[in-house]
Amino acid sequence: MKHYVYLLFVVLLNACGHPAYEEGEKIDAEVIDVVDGDTVTVDMEKGGEETLRLLLIDTPETVHPDEPVQPYGPKASEYAKELLPEGKDVTVEIDTTIRDDYDRFLAYLWVDGKMVNKTMVEQGLARVAYIIEPNTRYVERLQKAEQQAQQQNLGIWSEDGYVTGDGFQPAAVQHAACDNPHIKGNHSSSGDYIYHTPASPNYEQTKAEEMFCSTEAAEEAGYRAIQRP
Repeated sequence: MKHYVYLLFVVLLNACGHPAYEEGEKIDAEVIDVVDGDTVTVDMEKGGEETLRLLLIDTPETVHPDEPVQPYGPKASEYAKELLPEGKDVTVEIDTTIRDDYDRFLAYLWVDGKMVNKTMVEQGLARVAYIIEPNTRYVERLQKAEQQAQQQNLGIWSEDGYVTGDGFQPAAVQHAACDNPHIKGNHSSSGDYIYHTPASPNYEQTKAEEMFCSTEAAEEAGYRAIQRP
């Protein structure tokens, strides 16, 4: 009798909480929104809406409440949005551990037959990070992609001292660029990343979340020019 009561308890618990998933399971899904370069919201056929944290990679911050926008963060976000437009069909692949401490769904994400996690690394827009057993199925594949991006000085690897074992060091980028950066990078309330030159309207009043030495550097980091009326 106690055995049946326990089974009933387990069934009810699963019904009220998250569905059960198997190790290595692949689930069809549809993109809802790209939060940043390594976080995506999807609607899964099994489980419904979930915020995915892409396994084994880390992109520069753009939406962290306690940190400023980091160089190449906007570019990583924009590239992810190009890969994953709203409504795009994708496949979510589970490794072993399903959720992190923030209740985000940990996964590899596939689109058009390619792994998004790996693509971000290949483009020099993400570093390989958070290598935590047992979620390491593709770590060697990602590390190889990272080595190639680093050898080609792509994106985050083009700035000496920017990428470290602890994350990203924005001061290294600004220090290496020039002594007196004057292009202001601003993250607007509408989610746009816009740069302002001294000739731009309201330049003095514009909050600088990043500083650049040239418009080319700002554009490389994912910012665009302000649109004049």
